[in-house]
Amino acid sequence: MTNDLLIHEPLPPGDLLAEWRWKVGGAATLLHVSRSGDAFGTHPDGHVWWLDTGGGELAEVAGSVTAFEALINDAAVAARLLLSPVVMEFVRLHGPFPVGRCLGYTMLPVLGGTYTVENRWLAPIHEHFGVTGELHRQLRDFPDGTPVQIRLLE
Repeated sequence: MTNDLLIHEPLPPGDLLAEWRWKVGGAATLLHVSRSGDAFGTHPDGHVWWLDTGGGELAEVAGSVTAFEALINDAAVAARLLLSPVVMEFVRLHGPFPVGRCLGYTMLPVLGGTYTVENRWLAPIHEHFGVTGELHRQLRDFPDGTPVQIRLLE
């Protein structure tokens, strides 16, 4: 099951975490990208972190890559970290993921959106990580509940 929840095809060239370096740090290494649009990586100490791109949160989830691999094979953990129910429902409704795509958000959860399948779309991986990282960077100093307006510029 976990195999379908992580992206195994080659990732787009470049640093997918470039817009997230302010959060994950310059020495962080990308380990996995999930179909749900989150990232897992390691710090130089070998600990594994989870980047929730919807909420902009970074959390340590395992003390090593081996411990992480064992952890995500647990169905309850996969439901929480990999959003397996959302990913499987999206596949049921829309078919398999095309290469280079993950689930993006119609509205980021940090802005009031949900983690549900109704708020998700197939986003290019590089675009998803770039846009979410940039938005979270710009929002990071605002207190929770601060009204914001987002303007899209061409």
